[in-house]
Amino acid sequence: MRLIILCFIFLSHFSSAKTKIYGSVINGHGQFVHVFTIDDYFTNTESIIYSTSVDENDQLYIELDDAGIRKIVIRINNSYAQLYIQNEATYFIEFPEESIDVIPYFSGNETEILFFKLDSTDINYKILGFEAWMDDELADLYILKDVEPTKFIEGILQFKADVQKEYMNDTSEFFKSYIKYTLGKIIDNLHYFGSPSNETKFDFFIKNEEIRYHNPAYMDFVSDFYNRYLYQMAKFLRGPIMESIYKQNSRNMIKALSYDSLIPNEEFAELIALKIIQEEYKNGTLPKNNLIGITSQIESNGLTIENRRIAYNLIEAFYTVIEGDPLPNVQLSEGIKLKSPPNKYLYIHFFNPNNPTSLSEISALRRLYDKYKSSISFISIYLDKTSELSPLADRVLNVINWDVYGLKYEHPLWKGLNIGAFPYYILVNSNQQIVRMPALGPNPNGIYQTIDKTFYDIQKRQE
Repeated sequence: MRLIILCFIFLSHFSSAKTKIYGSVINGHGQFVHVFTIDDYFTNTESIIYSTSVDENDQLYIELDDAGIRKIVIRINNSYAQLYIQNEATYFIEFPEESIDVIPYFSGNETEILFFKLDSTDINYKILGFEAWMDDELADLYILKDVEPTKFIEGILQFKADVQKEYMNDTSEFFKSYIKYTLGKIIDNLHYFGSPSNETKFDFFIKNEEIRYHNPAYMDFVSDFYNRYLYQMAKFLRGPIMESIYKQNSRNMIKALSYDSLIPNEEFAELIALKIIQEEYKNGTLPKNNLIGITSQIESNGLTIENRRIAYNLIEAFYTVIEGDPLPNVQLSEGIKLKSPPNKYLYIHFFNPNNPTSLSEISALRRLYDKYKSSISFISIYLDKTSELSPLADRVLNVINWDVYGLKYEHPLWKGLNIGAFPYYILVNSNQQIVRMPALGPNPNGIYQTIDKTFYDIQKRQE
């Protein structure tokens, strides 16, 4: 019996359904490819789920476990593309050649991938078709908005009726919700005469609807509808909410929010509390420690796993390292941590070895190293984004005579230190405290400053 059960488990594992993606990347040989899923559509936090590289024929292959309809992000070097995947689907895509624009790696340049052999029942086919139709209609209608408002209103109502008729028999609840909330955000926010009031929109889009955490159109609609909502609420409600923030009491904040006529229940009130915290933390108008405290309470005791996940991602975003903070505990390789040696400062150099200016930059760094190595420890770190080094990168790395590390995209250092562009420098003192972020570089900036004067002052203090 045990043998039969084990065989069943074994066969079940290998027969599990997969989503397959076959792609080509123009001139992409050797580039690493990283696939991410969206943790939540409130913070748009990404989590890596698959990594591969482009082969010698500029081809890539991705295989993902089925998990229903979901959006994924494929990142290749400075470019990224978003697409939806659905169970047991096979996709054939092409990445265009990457832009040479200088852009931060970790935000990247969004590009539109090309689909081949896309089935008409696929979620991408339906969403792309609907959005193209909506864009065309709005392009024609919008010019009438102020010139012939009556025709504009008639056109809007007719378009909404046509959409309802076209998709009324579609069996995908995800797609139907996507249409509903996209129309709600785009069409019903045009503020034409007779457009629905907030109360009408609330009744239709939110009041008796479940929270669709995994549908980006729904979450976009909610985020837009409750934008800066703290200052739209009645004063008799805003007072208790502000008091709960100053007392760091998440339950009282959620309870106060739930009394608002456009917030249907406590689970939804908890989501809007997180929305308010996100906005107010960025604006800096309320005590940040209090906002973090409330978010931590929701992370621990939130009413839903989705709200707890959003709270966790918000806290991660709040704790961005700045000057004066301790250097995060980062492991560069087995047994090697990023830290200052005893009684020395650490100068961290982040760079792109494939950039031709790296050679002159390294030459300037070598002069500083020879001059100040008794007081300053140097380390260079680059983003390891190809399966093999280019001749230029190999040449650049060979002229560095201090420790240098290549770290993969998914390494926690990049996010932990918020490194988004190269070159970038950080100066850390012997107590592991960040004293300059970003620090000056070895070459003169726009006002002819370099790190040399800083190093000189450090060395003089140590003599």
